[in-house]
Amino acid sequence: MTRIHRLDAGPGTVQWGYVGGAGEAVLELDSGDTLVLRSVSGSPDDPVPAGWIPETLRRIHEQVLDRGPGVHILTGPVAVRGAVPGDTLAVHIERVRIDAPYGFNYIGPMSGLLFNEYDEPDVAILTYDEERRYASYGRMRIKTAPFFGIMGVAPPLAWGRQSSIVPGRFGGNMDNRQLTPGTTLYLPVMREGAHFYAGDGHGAQGDGEIDVTAIETSLEGEFRLELLRGTDQQWPYARRGSLLISMGFDESLQAALTMAARQMIGLLETEHGLSAKEAYRLCSIAADYHITQAVNGVKGVHGMLDTAILI
Repeated sequence: MTRIHRLDAGPGTVQWGYVGGAGEAVLELDSGDTLVLRSVSGSPDDPVPAGWIPETLRRIHEQVLDRGPGVHILTGPVAVRGAVPGDTLAVHIERVRIDAPYGFNYIGPMSGLLFNEYDEPDVAILTYDEERRYASYGRMRIKTAPFFGIMGVAPPLAWGRQSSIVPGRFGGNMDNRQLTPGTTLYLPVMREGAHFYAGDGHGAQGDGEIDVTAIETSLEGEFRLELLRGTDQQWPYARRGSLLISMGFDESLQAALTMAARQMIGLLETEHGLSAKEAYRLCSIAADYHITQAVNGVKGVHGMLDTAILI
């Protein structure tokens, strides 16, 4: 019988600025169980009404002193019983909702695409309407499309802690705005228990995320975690209905594009029975490739192909 587990962000349930390492999971569940997870974003010093700052965010800032080199507050990790390297963790994203009355966007020195053009940090506060369908800032009114910028599993213990900023084979800071409800994210299990985590909530983001942030905000997400045995998957990818979403990561955008294309070709071969040459042709004719993000050190490219065109 599957169960529903709830995990709120708090001083004892988050990891700040890193993924992986030797820390224990804060929750364990079975394959097929549902996880309702809450993440927090921002600072107690954000220039908003005091009542908008959740008490849990204040306690995390006061009490969590063990921090990595990154900036993200991640909820987890969560162990999946029986998961071992070589398996896949299928993360079925069932629901995501904004869990705050505001979000923020940061521009600052030595960050973002235009990293040499701003000498002083600048934070913009964006407020949501009552239904949280739109975010407003000045003359801007932006339709929200919430998703978790970071979802991942732990890298191998031998890797030690990794910065929360840089994505990799374990997923992490992918900043892929396609990872919305109805999508399944497939992550390669790299250590026993998988150790799933999520955070870096976004109210909305454009492909590229060029100033280094989206609308950063607190979220609540509902995930069904399913273990797929012995797949030997190497890199993350996703599906939403008939839409296949490949992913590539590298310091070079060209290399990230090549990786996303090769993954798409491989998936079309193994899951849809095409030859490599047929898949290569189809990717040129019908697939779209987008810059996922260009600001996390390792850049991301994702490919998108509606496999419903295959008869």
